Amino acid sequence: MTNIAFFEPAYAAHNLRDWEIRGSYKYPSLLGNLHEQAAVTLLMRDLPPEDDIYRRRLETEHGARFVRIDALDDAGEHAADMLAADYGAAIAEHAPDIVSTLNGRMIGYNFALARAARAAGVDFVYRIAGNDIATQMAVQEAQGRPVAATAFHGTLMAQERYAAEAARTVIVMGGTERARAETLVSDSSKIRICRRGVDRAHFSPRAGAPERCDHILFVGRDSEEKGIDLIEAAAAILAEERPDLTFTIAGDFAAREEGNRRYLGFHDYAALPGLYRDHDALLLPARSEGFPQVVMEAMTCGLPAILSQGLFARDFGTEDGVELVDLDPRGIAEAIIRWHDDPALFTASREQALSHAAAHFDADANGALYHRALLGEGE
Repeated sequence: MTNIAFFEPAYAAHNLRDWEIRGSYKYPSLLGNLHEQAAVTLLMRDLPPEDDIYRRRLETEHGARFVRIDALDDAGEHAADMLAADYGAAIAEHAPDIVSTLNGRMIGYNFALARAARAAGVDFVYRIAGNDIATQMAVQEAQGRPVAATAFHGTLMAQERYAAEAARTVIVMGGTERARAETLVSDSSKIRICRRGVDRAHFSPRAGAPERCDHILFVGRDSEEKGIDLIEAAAAILAEERPDLTFTIAGDFAAREEGNRRYLGFHDYAALPGLYRDHDALLLPARSEGFPQVVMEAMTCGLPAILSQGLFARDFGTEDGVELVDLDPRGIAEAIIRWHDDPALFTASREQALSHAAAHFDADANGALYHRALLGEGE
């Protein structure tokens, strides 16, 4: 049986939210029934306790084996050689046929893993989950530290290109990521679009369809690339022009209310469907994204989505339940107004979102694609 080793972030007792996200639904949705086709090992510097509920579920239901490795938890350029050596030692000890990551880790980790895999002669599958370079640029530039055209930027670009070229398969989550990945490799046929998908038994629309679009939802991190500033600016416009509209901004926020905006903290996997069903539309004017899970979850629950034109034009057409907008508060506000003022248009968009989600976001169907890509089948 093929042996697949996933090199994953360490378990951290001081950051249980991260482990809850990974252990409760990210890893289960990706692993699925992969253990029926391959031996699955999760390699981490620090492991969750043996009695941890998520670890036990991954072991019993998904056949995962947890193994501790001695490895740096540092993806910086200064640590690249040592991290690659650590990964190489783990590959030599555990002898996997395929190495990859489930978590879509930062470029430095994938660069080190690609080097170690190439040296050992094993297959490396590069799973790209978001544009790490654009994310780091957005965060650092928001802090007054420009990244573009710096040596740091050049290093990240070189590392990503190496990892992509060294990979047997490059897995991306959407059309924009695919287009970017095509610039990194000499053979674009090795790129596969494989999303995590959504459990449609868990995420489903509310019983009664809303008649109007009054309640707008954002779900995500409080980070520059997510476009929180654009949401707040659009909300300020609509506070004057459509005072009955409300915005919920949910993620790692301190709970509070500011005018027509309500901020909420983290919602666990069990609570997410209820959060979606309490709202009418999703808003995600992101500057950098892969193909966010929240978009698939929200649309499966019947929320049409307002998304960034530059990031999602390759993934959605005009009849998919999505409004594509430029990163401009006025344009975002106008898109919301169109759905708010035209109930028939909003209802049609809602039905289109549900139809598109059913056709493209099912977890089982996407999981099968992912497993075939991992195993090198159909290439």
